[in-house]
Amino acid sequence: MSHRTLRTSLVRAATCVALAAPLALAAAPSASATTTTDLAKQVIVLVNAERKKVGCAPVRTGTALGTAARLHSVDMARYSYFSHTSRDGRSPWQRIRAQKYYWGSAENIAAGQTSAKSVMAAWMKSSGHRRNILNCSNKALGVGVARGGSYGIYWTQDFGTR
Repeated sequence: MSHRTLRTSLVRAATCVALAAPLALAAAPSASATTTTDLAKQVIVLVNAERKKVGCAPVRTGTALGTAARLHSVDMARYSYFSHTSRDGRSPWQRIRAQKYYWGSAENIAAGQTSAKSVMAAWMKSSGHRRNILNCSNKALGVGVARGGSYGIYWTQDFGTR
C-alpha cells in the first residue's frame, strides 16, 4: 500500500469515527446525562417488568415513599455513607413513617451503579433485594437517586404494602 493510499484510508477511518462517536453517545446516555428523576422512573419500569415475569401486579408509585427514598439517597450522598440506618439513627421504617406512610415493608439500597439497568441487575443478583422486588405483597414503591459522595451515585427503593 502506498503512502498516499494509507493516508487516504486513515482519513476515511478518522472521519467515520468522528461521525459515529456522537451517535454512540446519544444512544447510551450515562447516569450523569440523565436526571435523577428520570433514573428513578427507569427503575420503576424495570421493577414492574421483573414483577410481571413472576405474576405480580405492577407497583404503584407513592409520593410519600418516593420522598422517603429520595431523602435517604440525598443524605447518603451528601454525607458519604452507605447504610439502611440514617446518620441520626433512624431506621427505614421511621423515615417512611415520617412521610406519613404507615405501611412500609422493605428497603433496598445501592451505590456506585451508573444506570437504572445496572442497579437493577445488581439487586436482582442479590437474594434479599430480589425477594423485596418480587414480593407480590409489596404494592407501592418509591425510588430515590442522588449524586455525590464517595460512590458518586446512591439509590434507594422503599416498598409498601398499600
